Amino acid sequence: MVADNNNAKTEAPEAGREQPQSRPGKAPLRGGQWARILIVILLVVALAAWIGQWFYYRQTHVIEDNASVETDLITVSSRLAGRIEQFDIMAGDRLSEGQLLAELYSRPQALELQRRQARVVQTQSRLAFEQRQIAMAEKQLAGGIANAERALDTDLAALQLAEAELEDAQQTWNRSDRLYESGTLSAQQRDRDYYNLLSARARHDQARRQVAQRRTGLNNASLGLLAGAQMTLPTPDLLRARLEVTRQELAVARSELKQQQAELEDMQIRSPADAVVSKTFVEAGEYLSPGQPILMMHQPDKVWVEARVKETKVRRLAVGQPVAIEVDAYPDQTFRGRVQVIGQAATSQFALIPSSNPSGNFTKITQRIPVRIAIKDDNRTRLSPGMMVTIAVDIQAGKDASND
Repeated sequence: MVADNNNAKTEAPEAGREQPQSRPGKAPLRGGQWARILIVILLVVALAAWIGQWFYYRQTHVIEDNASVETDLITVSSRLAGRIEQFDIMAGDRLSEGQLLAELYSRPQALELQRRQARVVQTQSRLAFEQRQIAMAEKQLAGGIANAERALDTDLAALQLAEAELEDAQQTWNRSDRLYESGTLSAQQRDRDYYNLLSARARHDQARRQVAQRRTGLNNASLGLLAGAQMTLPTPDLLRARLEVTRQELAVARSELKQQQAELEDMQIRSPADAVVSKTFVEAGEYLSPGQPILMMHQPDKVWVEARVKETKVRRLAVGQPVAIEVDAYPDQTFRGRVQVIGQAATSQFALIPSSNPSGNFTKITQRIPVRIAIKDDNRTRLSPGMMVTIAVDIQAGKDASND
């Protein structure tokens, strides 16, 4: 009995304690666990690939976010002074070349234009009148000269007749004188022949003086003195000189008319190109001074990107390299361009207040070089001046181009 109790005590604790189980082999992974491991591996590989691509992209591209869209701003001004009568342009309006922008008060200029037009017409009428006067004076002078020439011809014929009569009277007298001395002619006949000779001489002298007078009359006729009296019109030469003066007056009048027309046209201020209004500076009713700006405008198709690249990166750039342009306003669109101009001076050189460093303290700062990028996309008209952009210049393409 004692032995049995001891055995019972000995077995009791063993019965109350759990018996150790046998360790089986490691359980296999289920499908979900393999999927998670595969996803982790793929994410690690994708991350490594992205980091590698990012590193490669950084090595083959110059990336700069200090860039913006730029354009040439056209300032439209008034050449003349005056009060604005019409001006209804607003910022954002699209303008076409030659479109009326503003109109100044121009009534006095319009009246002056009419006066100068009347002066031109008056001078043209006087010019035509003087041309007709020249034609009439030429006819009158030609008729007077013709009359003088005919009178001279008549007197020359009378002179020839007087010379013939004189020669005949001289011969008759010579014969009468010889016959009288020989006693065959009476003294009465001899005296009659002598007086005939004197008469012939007188008629010859008179005819010669008449011819000389006619020659003088012909010379005077060419000067406008017809038959001893002045022409009713001035001579053609004098009229031509007056006509030349009138032509000069007409040229001056036409020049003044064109000047007034130009001034009147300048009272209407028109757009110099197809553009978009960026800003206006005046309102209708204001008085403008010469050269005072009216508005600023830009041409939407003539925009480019101005990037300020660090001087440590500029050496990697070259003209012609392709550029990817990302605009903050259009994050879902990438514009394309090319490097057009690489600046030759840092932007700090153009500061309004340059730092002269008078104290001698110097802190080296990386400077920025302006780089101009031409936008090749046709839809660049969507870009507005001042928009912020980020550029990525493909320098590898530049190297390939240089090697080629």
